[in-house]
Amino acid sequence: MGIFGAFILRRSRKRATCETLIEESKGQMNAGHIRTGEFLANAALFQCAVLAYNLLKWMGLLSGGVIQQWEVKTMRLWLIRVAGKLVERSRQMTLKLPEKFLHQEEWEKWERMSLDVVFQ
Repeated sequence: MGIFGAFILRRSRKRATCETLIEESKGQMNAGHIRTGEFLANAALFQCAVLAYNLLKWMGLLSGGVIQQWEVKTMRLWLIRVAGKLVERSRQMTLKLPEKFLHQEEWEKWERMSLDVVFQ
């Protein structure tokens, strides 16, 4: 394969990756649906969906491991299915989790990342 063939191969891989990400955002984040009759409202909703998609993918990349290859639908189901109890004490909310649960290591990575975030 010459230089031109290698160039074509790289470009086609990038295009395939891009098409996969677009299809995932359309299908799993419902970014392809028009919700209202107002253009600006639809634009805002679309931007929120893209932001949520990018945030999930970014957190998956940062945590590495198994989550890195998960689709958005899988991540969403994993986050929802973790059994826990939300407890409020002294005006502070705490999520109590069982001692052992599915993909516990990934959850702890996400928790550590959230503790590092500081809003000023």
